[in-house]
Amino acid sequence: MASGVIGDPLTYYMGITGGGVWKTQDAGQSWQNISDGFFKTGSVGAVAVSESHTNIVYVGMGEHAPRGVMTSYGDGVYKSVDSGKTWTKIGLDATQHIARIVIHPTNPDIVLVAAQGALHGPNKERGIYKTVDGGKTWKQVLFVNESTGASELSMDMNAPSTLYATMWEHERKPWKVISGGEGSGVYKSMDGGDTWKKIENGLPDELGKMAISVSRANAEKVYLLIESDSNKDLGGLFVSNNAGDSWSRVSDDNRLTQRAWYYTEVFADPNDEHTVYVLSAPALRSIDGGKSWETLSGTHGDYHDLWINPHNSKNMVIANDGGAAISFNNGASWSTQDNMPTAQFYRISADNLFPYNIYGGQQDNTSVRIPNMSFGYGGISEKDWTASAGGESAFLAFDPDNPRYVMGGSYLGTIEVMDMQSKGSTQVMAAPIQYLGREARNMKYLYNWNAPIIRSQHEENTFYHAAQLVLRTKDMGVTWEEASPDLTRNIDEKQGNGGGPYTNEAVGAENYGTIAYMIESPHEAGVFWTGSDDGLVHVTRDNMETWQNVTPKGLEECLVNAIEVSPHDPATAYIATTRYKFNDKTPAIYKTTNYGKSWTNISEGIPYGAFTRVVREDKARKGLLYLGTETGIYISWNDGKEWEPLQLNMPVTPINDLLVHQGDLIVATSGRSFWVLDDLGLLSQYQKTGEAKLYMPEDAVYGSWSSPLNGNNSNFSGSTDFVGVNPANGVVLYYELPKVEGDIELEILNANGDVVNKITSKKQEGYLRYDGGPGGDPKLSKNEGLNRFVWNTRHPIMPGVPNVYIEASYSGHKVSPGIYTLRLKVEDQVLETTATIKENPLYETKPDQYETYDAFMTEMEAELTSMHNMVNQLYSIQNQLKEIIEDLDNETLKAEGQSLVEALDAWDKDMVQRMSKAYDDVENFPNKFTAEYMYLINQTESSIPRVNQSSRDRKTELDAQWAGFKGKAEGWLKNEIPAFNQKLWNAGIGAVKVK
Repeated sequence: MASGVIGDPLTYYMGITGGGVWKTQDAGQSWQNISDGFFKTGSVGAVAVSESHTNIVYVGMGEHAPRGVMTSYGDGVYKSVDSGKTWTKIGLDATQHIARIVIHPTNPDIVLVAAQGALHGPNKERGIYKTVDGGKTWKQVLFVNESTGASELSMDMNAPSTLYATMWEHERKPWKVISGGEGSGVYKSMDGGDTWKKIENGLPDELGKMAISVSRANAEKVYLLIESDSNKDLGGLFVSNNAGDSWSRVSDDNRLTQRAWYYTEVFADPNDEHTVYVLSAPALRSIDGGKSWETLSGTHGDYHDLWINPHNSKNMVIANDGGAAISFNNGASWSTQDNMPTAQFYRISADNLFPYNIYGGQQDNTSVRIPNMSFGYGGISEKDWTASAGGESAFLAFDPDNPRYVMGGSYLGTIEVMDMQSKGSTQVMAAPIQYLGREARNMKYLYNWNAPIIRSQHEENTFYHAAQLVLRTKDMGVTWEEASPDLTRNIDEKQGNGGGPYTNEAVGAENYGTIAYMIESPHEAGVFWTGSDDGLVHVTRDNMETWQNVTPKGLEECLVNAIEVSPHDPATAYIATTRYKFNDKTPAIYKTTNYGKSWTNISEGIPYGAFTRVVREDKARKGLLYLGTETGIYISWNDGKEWEPLQLNMPVTPINDLLVHQGDLIVATSGRSFWVLDDLGLLSQYQKTGEAKLYMPEDAVYGSWSSPLNGNNSNFSGSTDFVGVNPANGVVLYYELPKVEGDIELEILNANGDVVNKITSKKQEGYLRYDGGPGGDPKLSKNEGLNRFVWNTRHPIMPGVPNVYIEASYSGHKVSPGIYTLRLKVEDQVLETTATIKENPLYETKPDQYETYDAFMTEMEAELTSMHNMVNQLYSIQNQLKEIIEDLDNETLKAEGQSLVEALDAWDKDMVQRMSKAYDDVENFPNKFTAEYMYLINQTESSIPRVNQSSRDRKTELDAQWAGFKGKAEGWLKNEIPAFNQKLWNAGIGAVKVK
């Protein structure tokens, strides 16, 4: 859903399915989420901005294009009075799905809401609602029955007491979408919505979903888009030229009403009564009142909302399955939709490469393969990911150690094998039958929208594809065999057409009596589990020779959405089930410890509404469970006896799948793309004691990449505007503290016991920040409770020369791969653990290459540190001498002091360029010695460590020069300066402080 802002052509709002509300203030160049932290559900059905008070925004929750998969309910209406900076919940919680909000053009306290109501069953909280006090109180002003809600609402903005509404009788059952019935109708109010009358003169008797729009340019002209009996061809675009008193059909173009339950949107141009838009799979425009149509292209497709600037019809924002796009030239071109992290992913697979790749089917888009980090870069961008096999609803299966060939599916059983190297693919459908439009009972193989595809962990090159039964191939799809009987309830009366009464729906989302999930035991060959979308669980322990129905006793028809075999015990399994498609949002997770002979419900503590989609067990800690629900993520420390939220910085969004992989928890969301929770090793070790504790960090990998997570900013949201977030580069250390009064200190020691770095909580004394200088030393936090610190695996920062710009990096080099001892000193305690830095598997290095590099860099960094310390020391002495000799009366001493100052000044000018103060000064003023030495250090440092002969040769040259400079400095410090100091003392003047 989308809206612009009157008087501000750069600002727009976008409501996302599962993703909350987003705002752009640069006409779509970038979008920022503005609802996180305020909204309790993620799917938006309507967005409206007041025309008279543009800082006031109303948002209605719950997707209004109700799909059979992933449609999420909402929790009412939210309001912002400060352009989206903050939000307040203002009621209508039980409406669940809101289609439209209209605001009075001059009084933003008068608002009407079109509430579609519950999707999967009857409810009273639907119809048209009105508030006259900005949402403090609401009145239901139009109600038809408990199965009929409002699909559209249009206000005459020139006479806002006149309103038009379309009412829609509808329901989604797991096996059918019902769109239309006796409750559907067209209504008009002339008193601001207080009373309504039907206006159906000239309309067909059979009414399904409808949309209505009154022309702002001519209030007598009203456009009405109608779903009706498709077999009789009664639907289409109708128009009234007398404010709804009578209607006539102007177009029966099937494009306008195809797949009516999903689309059916009509918008009259506010400045031209003859221009009208209809949104469907294409976006269509007519400039002759609906007689002929042109297609608007340039955006994603599958359209659901349109805002047209009432002061300039060339300025529009359109919303579709790819997000929102903005146009200033009447739709000739649009802003990009490739900058919104709002993808909806169904399932997760991952390979074992470095970095590992995440695979998943993306709603209304391609499947995706994307790495968990962008090696050598600061974030994961479009250059890193690619499409993979199958389509939007794909399960993806492959050899995790060699994922060149990926098997992926899409709806209605299509399946292919893609060569990820050549990007060529081979179709391998078991029975290539066109199932579109067929009754489900007439399909040879009845596939779920997300038909499972898995590769055997134990039997090489064997793949499985689940329909109502399990299909198996051992030759990459050249041949298939049926490896099971029907593993569903196979209820015939629920396997007819997928839509009615007026429009059929048959793309697979309504198929019922299918296997929804399948998993192979990681422990035992030949052990497989299946779960069906009608509530059956089966297991085979003899490689599919026989199957046992192990459905929990009393389990009703439900969706068995995920199964987890415990990584710690082959007899233990968990299932996540849900009856949300039966209008029951009760969480339901079950556990067995005996291959399904008996089950225990372990859902205690999960609130109603957080219906359960997936449960996973930690691979390191038995009984540590992760749960994905409609409203977020939960964790159990005790095998499901108790649950608590694990939301952290995760946005409120439906969770479709979870995968524990290589110490990470990968999350597939319905509206916020993929997320990853790093450092699960912390959770596997965590024990709440209140005492000081240092946790063993997960292994780090030697490598070059950057990440916002390298820092320790507790306010970081976990996402950035344009790229995915890399994991932290370094050793991620967690430690728990009680209340600590003094400072804490971390020592890092190598295998020889040498301290390679030391970090403290103490503020760095004497640190001066200046251009071209070093950054400050890292600092430990000492908060009560859990603390996090990322050691960048480097040696200490080298010192600079205050206010001297040197174009160089002061960072110490990375330590070599190996095992390091971490000692955390907390008051009178010393806590100790180890950290392992592993070699990068992508780097080709020779034996001793790291050690040679480390020794070479360590020596140079030590010399540079000595140089700058000496420069700073002698510069301080030089300045003190200048002050002292300025007031000297003893001409002999004054001359001697002046000579010493001149010598020190000449040496200083050879060592550093003090004229250099800014970035481009380095081009104007020649570098001096320490800058040359730092350049050698920086040129020797590489992400793949190696010491070249040229670096050795240059170091020999510079070391010879440094020997001369150092000899002079040491002579002054040991001889001339102490001698001159003595003369000053003898003359009763005092002395230079040598630090």
